[in-house]
This record gives sequence, C-alpha cells and structure tokens, in this order.
Amino acid sequence: MPPNMHRHRFDLLLAALVLLLFAMPIVRLLGLGSSVVTSRIVLTVVFTAMLIAAVYAVRQSRRSVTVSLLLGVPAFVLQGLSTWLDREALVISAHLLVIAFLGYVVVVILKFLFAEKRVTSNVIFASLCVYLLLGVTWAEGYSLLEVAEPGSFRFAYPEDMAAGRMRIGGEHSLLPLYYSFVTMTTLGYGDIVPVSSAARMLAAVEAVMGQLYLAVLVARLVGLHISQTRSGD
Repeated sequence: MPPNMHRHRFDLLLAALVLLLFAMPIVRLLGLGSSVVTSRIVLTVVFTAMLIAAVYAVRQSRRSVTVSLLLGVPAFVLQGLSTWLDREALVISAHLLVIAFLGYVVVVILKFLFAEKRVTSNVIFASLCVYLLLGVTWAEGYSLLEVAEPGSFRFAYPEDMAAGRMRIGGEHSLLPLYYSFVTMTTLGYGDIVPVSSAARMLAAVEAVMGQLYLAVLVARLVGLHISQTRSGD
C-alpha cells in the first residue's frame, strides 16, 4: 500500500462509522424514514460502506487481507440478504459473521495501536475507530440476542415496544446502536432495560469493557506522548 494511502486508511473507516450512526436520524429528519424500503436501502448502502472501509483499514499484510475478505464478504452478503429476507437462520448467521468480522478488525487495529511508537493523527483515528467498532459489535450482539430470545429488552416508551425494535437490519436499526453506546458510556438512561439474564450480562460486560478501553487507551497515549517528548529533548 502506498504510504499516503496507508496513512489515511483509518480516516475512511471513522467516516463510515460516523455515517452509520447518523444515517437513520438524517433519513428521518428529511422525512424519508416512513418508507421501509428507503430506510433499508440507506442502511444497506451505509453498512456496506462500513464493511468495505473496515477491510481497507486492516490491509497490513496478505494474511490480514485474506482473513478480512473471508469474513467480510460473507458477512456483507448475508447482512444484505437478511435486511430484505426475514428468515431467522439467515439473520442469525449474518449477525454471527458480522460480529466475527468486526471482532477481527478490532484485534488488528489494537495490534497496530500497541505497536506504534509515536502519537500521530493515524493513531488517534485508529483509537476512535476501535471505540466505535466496539459499540457497533455490541449492537449486533443485542440484535442477535433479540432474534434468538425475543423479549430480552423492555422499553419505557409504548412506541418502542413493537417486535423487532432491537434488531439491526430495518428501519429501527438506530435503537440497538443507541442502546449499545448509552451502555458503553455508562449513561444508563433507562428507556431500554435488559430483562433476560443474557441481556443483562452483555450490557454489564460492555460497560466494563468501554471503561477499561478508555483507561488503557489514555494511559497508552500519555505514555507515547511522554516518550515522544523525551526523545525530542
């Protein structure tokens, strides 16, 4: 990979992740959210862009490219199909593959972060990507749980109580993403409450992981900055 392209690979992934978070709210703001077809098309396009950007971001070696493609291509295909075909086996398979793919991307980027010796914009963008990827991965986990064990979450607002509200792949895909990041940041608004044992444990693990990641990341960046400053002296 040319040095300049290598330097900006995390910029694209970060942009795709931010777009994924804001795509559905923007669609609703523009008055297009009432159309199920429009919502699903937008979600499919944005999610595909995120998967492609993730594959591009982990292009560090031939092995990483191969593994990311072996996980990413089937995940892309199944995610697209499950968005339009509501088949339980298909939806579960898509979620599992997406979780496996995103988990691999997180591991590869973390290896990059802990191998770097200087604080650069690339390192900052990579660290932000990991945080957002963890939130998206957990959102996929909540969606998978809702498919496997319906009723795992209780909603405070009546309009959110319809079946499938915690599933990624439709016009309500914002809810699992919203709940994931609210949990990871330990805000805990209480408008969505885990009621099954599995849901409660997933939420607890995500909250702990989110705080640990921030603590370790800050320590790592401060350490790199101190080392960088001393070497400059």
